[in-house]
Amino acid sequence: MATEQPVQQPYGEVFDRGYQHYAGERLGRAHAVRALVIYSIKRGLGIKKKWTAKIVPIILYAIAFLPALIIVALLAFLPADELGIGFDSLYGTIETVILIFAAALAPEMLADDRRDNVLSLYFSRPISRWDYLGAKIGAMSILMGTIVFGPPLLLYFGLILSDDSPVSYLFDNLDTLLRIAAYGVLLAAFFSALGLIIAQFTTRKGIAAAVLIVGTILLTGISNAFFEALSDQSWRGFLLFVSPLEYINATRVWIFGTGESRMADATDIPGVLYLVYAVAIVAIAMYMMHRRYETEE
Repeated sequence: MATEQPVQQPYGEVFDRGYQHYAGERLGRAHAVRALVIYSIKRGLGIKKKWTAKIVPIILYAIAFLPALIIVALLAFLPADELGIGFDSLYGTIETVILIFAAALAPEMLADDRRDNVLSLYFSRPISRWDYLGAKIGAMSILMGTIVFGPPLLLYFGLILSDDSPVSYLFDNLDTLLRIAAYGVLLAAFFSALGLIIAQFTTRKGIAAAVLIVGTILLTGISNAFFEALSDQSWRGFLLFVSPLEYINATRVWIFGTGESRMADATDIPGVLYLVYAVAIVAIAMYMMHRRYETEE
C-alpha cells in the first residue's frame, strides 16, 4: 500500500517589531494648508524644477521692475516734474506683463495636480476642498502681489528719497500709497480670478495660458470695434466691462485720477461699478472652482 503523504500545513510567524502609535506632534489642518501654499509658490517660481521652468518668471520680473529702476535712476539727475513720468506711465508698461504673469502662473497652481492624479491624496488629508482652493488662491495672490506692488512701491520710495524733504513728501502723498494699495489689490485679484477660471478646465498649461492671453486680446479688439460702430450711443462706454484691458485702464484712471480712457469718458460710469465688477469676477471664479472640485475624490 502506498503511504499517505503528510498534509503540508501553512507556515507563518509573528514578529514583534515594536510598532507603536504615533506619539509626536500633530501639526493639523492649518499646517497642511501652509505647506500647500509654500509648495505652490515654489512651483510657480520654478523652484526645484528644471532650469527652463525658471526662465519665464525671471524674464517677467526683469521686465516689470526695469522701468521703475530706470525712472528711479533718472530721478538722481532730473527732478520728477521734468521727467513727466508717473504711476500712470509705469502701470501702462507693466499691465501687459502682469497679464502674462497671471497666464503663466494660474495653470501652475491647478493643472499639475489634476494631470498627476494627486487630488485624492490631498483630500485624504485633513484639508477640505475650500482649504485646497484657498491655499492655491493664496499662493497665487502672494506671487501676483510681488509683481503688482513691487515696481510701483519702488518708484514711490524713489520719489520720496529724491525729494528735497523726504518726510514732508511722504506725509503729503500718503493718498498715493493708498491708491497703489487699492489698485494693486484689484489688479492682482482680477487677473488671478480670470487665470484660475480658465486653468481649472484643462491639464495643459500652455493651452490655459494661451486662452487667457489670446482671449483678452480678442475681447479687447471686439469691444473696441463695437465701441467705434456705436459712436452715437451714450451707453457704449459700458463695453469696457467686456474687455479686461480696457476695464483695467478705466479703473486705473478712476483710482489715480490721471490718464484717460475713451470708453469711460464716453459714458458716465459710477466708480463703484468698477469695484462691484471686480468682486463679481472673483466671486464667480471661487464658485466655479468649488463646483469643479467638489466632485473630485
